[in-house]
Amino acid sequence: MSSETDVFCGRENFSVDETEISAVVDCLREHAPWAFPAGTLSVAFLGDDEICRMHEEFLSDPSKTDVITFPGDEVFSAPRERVESAGTAEDPASDDSASSFAGEICVCVDQALRMAKELNVAPADEVLLYLVHGWLHLAGLDDIAENDRQAMRAAEALALNLLREKNLAPLKTAVFPR
Repeated sequence: MSSETDVFCGRENFSVDETEISAVVDCLREHAPWAFPAGTLSVAFLGDDEICRMHEEFLSDPSKTDVITFPGDEVFSAPRERVESAGTAEDPASDDSASSFAGEICVCVDQALRMAKELNVAPADEVLLYLVHGWLHLAGLDDIAENDRQAMRAAEALALNLLREKNLAPLKTAVFPR
């Protein structure tokens, strides 16, 4: 299974090491209990202006938001459990994964900064939560209905605990604007 991750930092004065983000995504792909679309994943860290433009253009909503996900070649309409085969995890649809596109996760750094201040948490923790949330959307979870929201919160907690166990949380290389 291809697990390439392309990282783009489009928010001025924000940076994060691409290898750290790739390690987070690889850990989730390998150890989380949900299957994930095969192929390259794009992760973009953006500011308010860009996230609002995208929110308006693609979802007809000009308001600020924390994360937007765009499905790739394969769309999971519901969470799918990982399939174990010969002791290794396999994506159920990993044919030609080298050329496939898993999707894109667009994280709003400015929203993470606001919420981190409001919740009295580290901005790096909030950005990681948004990355995990977007990853879970691409793995088929949703949070529109109340029962789905509860399942999403539980999945976020499980994924973040997994990342902590693997020493991948909190993010260590994120540098935020002052």
